[in-house]
Amino acid sequence: MNSTPPEKGKWFEHALEWESDPEHGERPARCMITQIAETVSSALPQVCYRRVDDPGGYRPSSIDIDLFPHILHRWLTPEECELAQKQARFLKNGFLTSDLM
Repeated sequence: MNSTPPEKGKWFEHALEWESDPEHGERPARCMITQIAETVSSALPQVCYRRVDDPGGYRPSSIDIDLFPHILHRWLTPEECELAQKQARFLKNGFLTSDLM
């Protein structure tokens, strides 16, 4: 497991969720951390994230910060982050990711 702490704006591959890739079939879902929510009452801080294929944020997800390492497959490289951001923008505007090619 990677010991780098989660930070807002960082992209990662999810170890338990998958997304469809027209070129390569199924792949680990690429997600961006949208917020690190503070501790409230008895709950632990939450890592909030959204998938690249949910650019509008209609299916937000979160997990306890201490469990985040269990869903982290790996951090995306800067080049992969750039591509994920570009694909998320295209999906948000109604284009297909294959339009990028």
